[in-house]
Amino acid sequence: AHSIDEVKALGPLLEKFRTTVGKKAYLAVSGGKFCPCEDAASALNWPKVVCKERRFKIFDLEVGAILGVSNSEVPVLQAVYSSMKGLIKIHNPSVVITLADADPNVKKALKMATETNPNGTALVLLPRASISKVLWMADLRSTALPNWNKMRVSVNIITQNRAQSLLRLLRSLSNAYYLGDEIPISFNMDSKVDEETIRVVTTFDWPHGPKTLRRRIIQGGLIRAVSESWYPASDDDFGLLLEDDIEVSPYYYLWIKYALLAYHYDPQISFPELSSISLYTPKIVEVVKERPKWNPTEFFKQIHPHTPYLHQLPCSWGAVFFPKQWREFYVYMNMRFTENAKANPVQIPKSRTNGWQASWKKFLIDMMYLRGYVTLYPNFPNQQSFSTNHMEPGAHIAAKDNVVKHDKTDFEVPLLKDDFRNFLPSQKLPPASKLPSLNLFNIPVSLKGLKAAGAKLGQDVLRCNNVSEIVAVDHQTGLPARCMRF
Repeated sequence: AHSIDEVKALGPLLEKFRTTVGKKAYLAVSGGKFCPCEDAASALNWPKVVCKERRFKIFDLEVGAILGVSNSEVPVLQAVYSSMKGLIKIHNPSVVITLADADPNVKKALKMATETNPNGTALVLLPRASISKVLWMADLRSTALPNWNKMRVSVNIITQNRAQSLLRLLRSLSNAYYLGDEIPISFNMDSKVDEETIRVVTTFDWPHGPKTLRRRIIQGGLIRAVSESWYPASDDDFGLLLEDDIEVSPYYYLWIKYALLAYHYDPQISFPELSSISLYTPKIVEVVKERPKWNPTEFFKQIHPHTPYLHQLPCSWGAVFFPKQWREFYVYMNMRFTENAKANPVQIPKSRTNGWQASWKKFLIDMMYLRGYVTLYPNFPNQQSFSTNHMEPGAHIAAKDNVVKHDKTDFEVPLLKDDFRNFLPSQKLPPASKLPSLNLFNIPVSLKGLKAAGAKLGQDVLRCNNVSEIVAVDHQTGLPARCMRF
């Protein structure tokens, strides 16, 4: 912190780290005329004696003393850099956190200092408004924290002629917390896009990252519109796919970031089955003919009423897809696409998806079933979610060949408007090993059991032992490589 104001802003996060078992956190202040140690201690309601103790809570960099009377910017940078470089070398922190609006010279010095650590220390620049929203940072393993800046989540919107719906989605996206991360956004329009929609996407201002517009020359239809809206550029590139009748919670990105750091970027966790993170909590079992209502809070109450859970069903109403499995999906759909759903070689026993026409999701369901992949789902009171579907007429809903009647009340859910951390078991995401898992039909099955069911069906693109093997792929290309024991 370079000022007392910054000390106060960082206070809640500092306190959360310091009161979390297994975590240590220290405050480094510029000292001198910028941020005197005693004043910083007072701002945190700590006794001033902490500035004199051998076991430091506060590191006073004494920048003012080093500078003397000079007001030049260069000595500030040099003083902060040299002091922080030494502290980082001694303490080897996972992260160094400061405010996004801190003095540019201080930020530059911190960037230089963190880059000197060969073990990897992440510099995290948080907007002031986000501090109280990321207290879950302290609950992440120290091994996951250095990966804070590694992921790149892009927002990819599929739209055509629902300009007012699109505006509602864009308002909700604009009102979300992004923690200062760069979030690219793309608009994917089919050839029959209307004038009003074009005006909306052209004039929309997105301050969080680059904006890309794509428009087809020849009408592609929903399968192409969705599946071709995003393709990963690297293994750290994650795609959020949103149709324009979706609306998101202000907390949606925090859920994505927290879940990715907890379950994907922690080197102590191996979780290759996780292929996507849903923003939405389903209210019905959609793959069963009767489509019975379903309430995860009630279903999981013996474990914890609000535990997140794993489900074999991918979500098409707001979900982030992982790069490796998305490449795999591209290849799989290319090998398996048929205009006639009944000609598809994959027929999952008792699944309504077997007859789905013109659905990209049907192919993803098949692949996930055959290879034992799962999606992480939220589970909060009253099925509050990070996204909701307004079920407006489009390529699926109210389509001529869609014989299923859709009741909006079966699909619309309330959006989370409060900090979701308070609902989680022990106010944090449970360990990956504690997440309950469900098969396509909402029946509890272990991750190994899911793979066994896929192997037993034996309808994947390679012939494998249908007791003990599933298809493994080259994750760089998505191409099927071999059979793998599970």
